Amino acid sequence: MTFLVVDTPNPYNAIIGRLGLNLMEAIVSTRHLLMKFPTRFGVGEVRGDQQAARQCYKTAIMDKKKDKVLPIANVELRGDVEPERPQPVEDVIQVPLEEGNTERVFQVGSQLGEVEKGELITFLQDNRDVFDWSTEEVPGINANVMVHKLSVDPMRHLTRQKKKNFAPKRQQAIAEEVSKLLHTGFIREVHYSDWLANPVLVKKANGK
Repeated sequence: MTFLVVDTPNPYNAIIGRLGLNLMEAIVSTRHLLMKFPTRFGVGEVRGDQQAARQCYKTAIMDKKKDKVLPIANVELRGDVEPERPQPVEDVIQVPLEEGNTERVFQVGSQLGEVEKGELITFLQDNRDVFDWSTEEVPGINANVMVHKLSVDPMRHLTRQKKKNFAPKRQQAIAEEVSKLLHTGFIREVHYSDWLANPVLVKKANGK
């Protein structure tokens, strides 16, 4: 990992991103100011000091209003770099799953032999029933295969949230999504007299 070294008071000795923590296989507990990570000699530990952390934090807050220029030399600033995504090792060709349907296609390597390419395309087209292109094509998943449930402590008192009113556009989006999930069998209607949670809308990367 490449670090930028800056001469300024800071409540942290080092700031490591999630990618770095994943590479180190590290587990961090901010409450205990402790980080553990595996080494070939056993479990390694990095411990913080509460008093020093508070003092650094206080100093950083006091210096916040002061303009400072922090020189960083001999560092190649790459800016925002998109993470590398896996790419095909060869050019691919688009093959329709069904004749005349250009929306449902799969990709086949262009360097495959003609015989292998023909066998692969025939195999995929003969088994088109295993492909799902929308939630409507998934009639339901057996709970023995996959299930989502809330990890709720049965000893805790259930809390009813105050009902939230959404704008008409958001209300329509919620109704459409719930209707779609009900139709496909992903969810079912139940009635709780003492528990209620409002739906949460999250904007996707495509803007929907």
